[in-house]
Order: sequence, then C-alpha cells, then structure tokens
Amino acid sequence: MPSPTFVISGLKLINSLLRFLGRNGTNAVAISIFLGLFLPGIAEALRILLTPAIFILLTLSFIRVDNAAIAQQLTHPLPAIAAMLWQMLILPLLATLTCLMIGLDQIDLGVLTALFMVSAAPPVMSTPIFIWMFGLNGALALTISTLSLIIAPLSTALFAYLLLPDTLQVSPLSLATNLTMFLIGSAGLGRLLYYLLGAKRITEATDHINGLNCIVLFIFAVAAMDGVTGFALTAPFKAAALFVGVFAIAALQLLVTFLIFSPAGRQTAFIAAYGTGSRNLGLMVAALGGTIPELAWLFFAFAQFPIYLLPWILKPVAILIGKAETATT
Repeated sequence: MPSPTFVISGLKLINSLLRFLGRNGTNAVAISIFLGLFLPGIAEALRILLTPAIFILLTLSFIRVDNAAIAQQLTHPLPAIAAMLWQMLILPLLATLTCLMIGLDQIDLGVLTALFMVSAAPPVMSTPIFIWMFGLNGALALTISTLSLIIAPLSTALFAYLLLPDTLQVSPLSLATNLTMFLIGSAGLGRLLYYLLGAKRITEATDHINGLNCIVLFIFAVAAMDGVTGFALTAPFKAAALFVGVFAIAALQLLVTFLIFSPAGRQTAFIAAYGTGSRNLGLMVAALGGTIPELAWLFFAFAQFPIYLLPWILKPVAILIGKAETATT
C-alpha cells in the first residue's frame, strides 16, 4: 500500500504537469499531433477511444461556458450571429452548390463525405480556449461556438440530405439525432459539473482544465492517426497531396472569412476566421457512427494537422491584433 507521502508527491506531480500543459497549450497541442504519427501501433489500439475523447473534450468546453459572458455578448449579438450563420449555413451552402455545379457529387463517396464534414461541422470547442490564451475576446468565440452547436443538428442534417448519397447508410434524421444526443449529453454533464464546482473554482482551475484538455487532445490525435503512417509510407505522393490539401482548405476558409468580417474589426474577423478554419470533424465522425469511407477517414486524420497547428501558427498574428486594438483604445 502506497504511503501518504508517496500519494501526496504523486498528486503534486500531476498538479504541476496539468498546470504546465495548461500554460503551454499551443506548443503541447502542436507537438502531440506529430507524436501520433510515430505511434502507429498505439493509434490502432486507441481508435476505439476516439468518440469518448470527443465527448470529454466537449464536456470540458461546456464546463467553461460562462452564462454571464454569453449574455453580455448577446447584448450586441450581430457579430456572433453573423459568424454563426456564415460558418453553419452560408459557407456550407456555397460549398454544396459548387460541388453540385461542377459534378463532384458524381466522383467519389469519400470526397463527398470529406467535403460535407469540412464545410458543415461546427468550430472545434477548443476555439474559445485558444482565443482566451491569445488575449482576445474569448466570450465572442464562446458565443459563436455555442450558437453553432445549437444549430448544428439541423444544419448538418440539411446538408447531409443535399450532399450525401443513400449509399453512406446514414440518414439525415439519424445524423441529427446522433448529434443532438451527443451534444445534450456532453452539455448536460459539463453544466452539472459547472454548478457542482462553482464558477470560482472553475476559474481557479483554468490551467488545470486546459492541461487536461491537452492530454485528451493528445489521445484524440494518436487515435486519429490510425492508418495514416502506413498510408504515408505506401502512398507518399497521395499523402503529400492530402497534407497540402487540408492546409489549403483551412487557409482558404480562414482568409475568405477574415476578409468578409474585416469591416467589423480585425479582432472580430480573426475570431470568426479561426472558428471557420478549425472545424470539429471528429464530432461529424462520431455523429456518422464512425463508419465513413477510407478516403474521408484519411482526410479527417490529415485535417487534424492544421487544427492542431493553427494555435501555434496564428498566435503571433493574434498577439499583433491584440496589441493594435489596445493601442487604439
């Protein structure tokens, strides 16, 4: 039986580790995605944990939801509502119409599924956390993410109906139902923990929650890399094309969104763009029941690279925007 001293030392070590990870989130997240590539055996074993990891990440995000901050943000609701409509309705509609016009719907089921996921998915729920870490308006990012999750079951069902063929064996109604139950479960648990722990303790444990978030993101990253290392070794040119493609799609969504929202101010434009370029593809995989075509799975896996690296890549830009806005106020 471990001695009390040993247990206390262990708890102090865990406390220090979580605090360190929480304060160095952008670097820790960026490193974890590459570690997943070098652990192919573990990736296969952890794939079963993909859906639970997504549920835990959502729950951790809902623990952080500040009702007062959202209420304050909604006193001037136009930026948040406009960003939500752009991310969840307008952009997916443009992508769907483009797909149908050029005949992409006749090419490959995997391509269609990937296009559906990357355009219809809500922002990753870690978006507000990183926006706060950047020193920007995390309440706006939180409000956009929350509104996007509320509308997600309906909007994703609509675009699944327009874009995905019957051969995927997932009806829009079952997709909406799966997504709704997933969100209700994680939101219910997150809010229960919020009220049990209290806002003060949640705020005091910010670094620890961020650290736990980094650990779960690492598990998610390793699980998402299942099959990627083998694919990259056997088909390096296809892997390189996918790698470049996912970054190009993320960059295009980021740039277009930033330009469209720039009249509202660079900070608002940056927050809207960040959420648009970081889509919660894992949530779509979970809602689709994990049964997606191989190409769509590979796209989902490679798409984690821009999602995990964006906080590290865009941090200098966010700092510059924050300093510029501070100088003008």
